[in-house]
Amino acid sequence: MGNTKRCPECGNTTELSMERSPWGKSYCGNCNFNGPHALFYTQDNNSEKLFIQDKYDKNKYIDAKGDYVIAQGGDGTMLTAINKFRHLNKPFFGIGAGTLNFLMNKPNPNSEYNIFKDAKYKTFNLIKVKVAYEKPNILGNLEENIEIFQAFNDVMLGGDMNSWIDFNVHDKDKIIGQFKGGGLIISTAQGSTGINKNNNGVILPLGSKNWSVTGDKTNRKINYVIKPKRTTITCESRTSVRLWVDGHNHIIDGVIKIEISKGDKVTLIFNNYDDFKRKRRQ
Repeated sequence: MGNTKRCPECGNTTELSMERSPWGKSYCGNCNFNGPHALFYTQDNNSEKLFIQDKYDKNKYIDAKGDYVIAQGGDGTMLTAINKFRHLNKPFFGIGAGTLNFLMNKPNPNSEYNIFKDAKYKTFNLIKVKVAYEKPNILGNLEENIEIFQAFNDVMLGGDMNSWIDFNVHDKDKIIGQFKGGGLIISTAQGSTGINKNNNGVILPLGSKNWSVTGDKTNRKINYVIKPKRTTITCESRTSVRLWVDGHNHIIDGVIKIEISKGDKVTLIFNNYDDFKRKRRQ
């Protein structure tokens, strides 16, 4: 069941609206009741765990119990929070307690309210990834499995250092087509300053809905900017093909093909959005 948004007066779950502010109210279009966001959230005995603490560092945690999801830690903590709790449709607020803190805000020890009243709420587009891969069953035979993920930064297909993979990219525009090489990287706008940049890919402006696609050690140059659309990528290799979703967030071996398409949208809160843009340009 999980965490459900429900009117405390009439029990309605469909005609609800929520202000995009941590101090805002939720409103029921059925009975006209309005009140703090927290009143509209109910949990049953089978609900998901809404507070997660890092078992190695107690200073790092994810708290999804309130009006917004708090992720205290590094960028990996934020990516984990987005992966686990984006379905709650709450904004995400990061507090830096990691190494890079690219997506995180500076801690504010002088106030119990970490979010400034003039904070910026910025929406980012994700990539939906449907992956088909082979995995041994209990009898030891290879069996095809299907899993679905969403990437905030990037998706990478590849193998080991000596891999030579046959890629075939199917989409209605037939831009990329067939090629051979060591890997393929598909990046969102916000992820384009990471491994995509290091691979000489195009750095996309924040807010762009496009994807940057680059090849790694390929037999022809793969460096494109494409519009988000349903695209199927098949891959064949003598060695196992691996999928990385947001770096180490998800790793799948034995990949046969992936299907990418437009994913969800998530909102992040920045006390100093200019600082985020500055760090992005470095």
